Amino acid sequence: MASSRIEIKFVCGANKKKLFSGNAVYRSSNARCDVLRLYNKIVIIESSRTTTNPNPLKQHNSTFYKQIVKAICLYYVMEQKPRPIREIAITQYLGSPREKYQSLGQKDLKQVVSRGADLTVLQAIAPPKAALLLEETVRGRAVLYAITHLIRSLDSNSPFDRFERLWRAFNALYRALAKKSSDHDCHVVLRDHIQKSPQLFPLSLQYVSSLTTSKIRPHLRWNQMLQNNHATVKKAKMLHDSIMRVEDHRILEIYRDSLSVRTAHLNQINAMPPILSHIALHTGLRTIRDSDVLSTLCVKYMYFVRNKIAHAERADHGFSFLLGSAEEVEIQWLIPILEMLVIDLVNISDTF
Repeated sequence: MASSRIEIKFVCGANKKKLFSGNAVYRSSNARCDVLRLYNKIVIIESSRTTTNPNPLKQHNSTFYKQIVKAICLYYVMEQKPRPIREIAITQYLGSPREKYQSLGQKDLKQVVSRGADLTVLQAIAPPKAALLLEETVRGRAVLYAITHLIRSLDSNSPFDRFERLWRAFNALYRALAKKSSDHDCHVVLRDHIQKSPQLFPLSLQYVSSLTTSKIRPHLRWNQMLQNNHATVKKAKMLHDSIMRVEDHRILEIYRDSLSVRTAHLNQINAMPPILSHIALHTGLRTIRDSDVLSTLCVKYMYFVRNKIAHAERADHGFSFLLGSAEEVEIQWLIPILEMLVIDLVNISDTF
C-alpha cells in the first residue's frame, strides 16, 4: 500500500492558525478517506492508495486532483482571503526506502484567485455546509462545483463573466435540490421551496425586502421577457398562471404596466378579467411577499437574461463600446441578488 502527503502552501505572513480538520472520502469509495488539515499557511492531505499516479496534477479525473481542488475550495471559504498558492508539494511513499517527491512553485502554478479578489462574502457560508463539498455524493459534488464557480465569480473583472459563473453555481445547486432533469422542472421545485419555506433563504429575502417597484422596474427588460417567453397565444395560459401565482404588489405592478404587449393573446383565452381582478386586489392591499420578488427575479427573469447571453441571442457584450452600458448596469444590479441566493442554497445543502 502506497501513501502520499500533499502540501499546499500559501503566501501568508500571519501566525499559523488552524481552519479545519476532517476526512474526504475517495471517489467511488465509502471505506477509505483522505485526512485533511487546513491552516492559513498550509493545507495538508494525507492518504493511502493501492496505486500511484505519476503526475496527478495533470490528470483532471484523478482522485488526487479532485482532493486538491476540494481542499483549496474549502481553504478559501474558511480563510476568506485571496492567498496566493506558493507551492504544491507531493510526496509519494512507495514502500521501503523508495520515495517520490514533486514540487511546483508559484512560477509553475496558475492561481485560483488573484490578490485583488474580494472574498469577504464567503464568510456568509456556514463552515459545516461548505465542508459537504468533501462528500462523494450528489449534494457534495453540487456544493463543490457551486463553490468553485462562486469563488471564480468573485475574481471576475467583467460583470458578464461574473454573472455567468454565478449562474453555473446556481444551476449546480438547484439541480441537486430539485432532483429533476429539466431546467423548467427544477425551477418549479425551487420556486415552490422558496414560497413554502422562506425562513431557509434569509440572505436573499432580506436583500430583496427593501426593493420597491420604482427600484426594480428600471433595471429590467420586462416587456422583452414577456415577448420572448410568451411569444404565441399558445403560451398565454402560461403567462396567466405566472401572474396568478404572484401576490406581491411590486411584481404585480410591473406585470400590470407591461400587459399591453400581450393583451391580444390573453384576450383570446379570456384571461384578462381574472388577471386584472387579481392584480387590483393585491396592489390595492399593497401585499408584500418577498418570496415572490426573489423567485420572479432569480428563477424567471434571470433565466431569460442568462439564455440571451449563453445562447448567443445578442451581440457579445464587448461590443457595447461604452462603460456603464444599459445591459452592464442591469447585470451589475442582478448579481448581488443571485449571489445571496447561491449562498442561501449552499447553507441548506445538507437538506438536499
